[in-house]
Amino acid sequence: MAPHGDRDSHGELPGDPVRPIAPGWDDGGILDMLFANNAAPILLIDPGRDGAIVDANPKAAAFYGHSREKLRSLHVWDINALGRSILPAMREIASWEGGHYPQRFHHRLADGSVRDVQVYAGPILLAGRKLLLCIIHDLTAVIEAEQFNRLLLENVQVGVCGIDRAGNFTFVNPVAVRALGFRHESELTRGHIGCFLTYSSPAPTDLPPDSRTAGSEGGAAALHPIFQVAETGQTARDIDATFLRSDGTPFPVRLTASPIRNHSGIVGVVVSFSDLTAEREQEAQASDLANALPGAIFQAELHPDGALRAGYFSSAATELFGLTPESELTAPSILIPLMSLKGWARIRRSLRRAGRDGKVWEGELEIGPADSRRWLLGRAQPRRRADGTLVFNGVLLDITERKILEAELQRAAMHDPLTGAWNRRRFQQALAEAEARAERYGRPYVLALIDIDHFKRFNDTHGHQAGDDALRLVAGTLSARLRRSDALARWGGEEFALLLPETELAAAGQVLENLRQAVASQQMECGSSITVSIGAGQCRAGEDTYGLLQRVDAALYRAKDAGRNRVELA
Repeated sequence: MAPHGDRDSHGELPGDPVRPIAPGWDDGGILDMLFANNAAPILLIDPGRDGAIVDANPKAAAFYGHSREKLRSLHVWDINALGRSILPAMREIASWEGGHYPQRFHHRLADGSVRDVQVYAGPILLAGRKLLLCIIHDLTAVIEAEQFNRLLLENVQVGVCGIDRAGNFTFVNPVAVRALGFRHESELTRGHIGCFLTYSSPAPTDLPPDSRTAGSEGGAAALHPIFQVAETGQTARDIDATFLRSDGTPFPVRLTASPIRNHSGIVGVVVSFSDLTAEREQEAQASDLANALPGAIFQAELHPDGALRAGYFSSAATELFGLTPESELTAPSILIPLMSLKGWARIRRSLRRAGRDGKVWEGELEIGPADSRRWLLGRAQPRRRADGTLVFNGVLLDITERKILEAELQRAAMHDPLTGAWNRRRFQQALAEAEARAERYGRPYVLALIDIDHFKRFNDTHGHQAGDDALRLVAGTLSARLRRSDALARWGGEEFALLLPETELAAAGQVLENLRQAVASQQMECGSSITVSIGAGQCRAGEDTYGLLQRVDAALYRAKDAGRNRVELA
């Protein structure tokens, strides 16, 4: 209900009936006929019914792990990790005219797992209703593969580069960039590998004429074994050769070259190499690289008996964990106090599950005491040894700022920015939860509406700043005298809503009278005081929140008609 006749932003009173899609609307199998050959999951969403899922094609049922009948009983917020926070975005999409636009979301499957998806959504008119047609693309594997491949490429201890058949660079990893004497991969991309190749043995004579000259810088480059791989398609391993740095300095390498194929054949060569003259230096460089990453590299072992042991942490982990540089990071006495026993058990279970499924492990770690808590994101690739031990090599990243921002955004989405009380949407969720508890368990609850008396006159007399101060004073006075289980929200304008769970009306009456007196006793900086009128009622058996709101609203009007600054019970 919207008190005093107010309607919500969609022009409907909460609880107003919204015309649903008629039963049997798709008896002819319209969705199946339209999308029977579409390999992507497809959902039809009704924005007018709070994001209800109208229908889904068989691919969607298979993807989400629900039957089509089950999907038709759900709402979009049942499958979207944002919950009801997705509804504003859904309504915005529903207002678009023409076309489908991609949006990235996290969708929850029937088994509780969460997938990264890209949703192409747009409005359509079907069965007399404006619906949203949503085409779902699962990006989870692609994103994980891209992230892991990038992480692997940047952290391997050998130089890796790719070239096309003409010898032009298509990609280089950081080790290769440095080995060749450059600072950034952009200085090499689309450059020619021939600038860095030399020969210390007679040139091969059995290559096709076009490969001798294609992309050649001085002729020798086209005869290099790397180009033989592009012609023959045979991998060349452990080739001793000499490369040139950007300043012309030669250095010996041992390289492996393998063909890159696609559906049209060989399109290039991937080359990995190690600098044979600086193996010890490379070890130090690899350590420097690990410590320069925005996080820490680690290795962990999960043994068949369930024991979890740390094998290695880069030195950057000391800062992530809030430890001193001389701390022995792999020691159980150092690691165990960082998390609760439940936290360690959760990490152990998720590692075992990732190893069993052969999937990349990802988990969030909450470490440290409450006053200096940090959140880390871990990602690692599992590898199983012959004895059954699972070895995880991965990285830990500090996501504390992201988690704090998420918490702030969540709070902003649920709270009134002026008073700090819950906003109307969050209160309606709590009210629905209280109604469900009352219906299932017979738990009593009381709803109260609290209105500041003569607020407009107060604003006109003292100014809007004083009016804002009055709203904050009322919210603060009420909140300070409530239980943790009680819920206070700014219902709209100068009106507040109060939910008292597990409370009978008789007891609530005295609580509300005390609150009324507490507000009336406050003195504002402008020299005035304010009072409130309160209407309250207890939910009756079989009564929904709409009916309860009507009774409480009527009680509030009685309090005003009786002279204000009083409590009326419905």
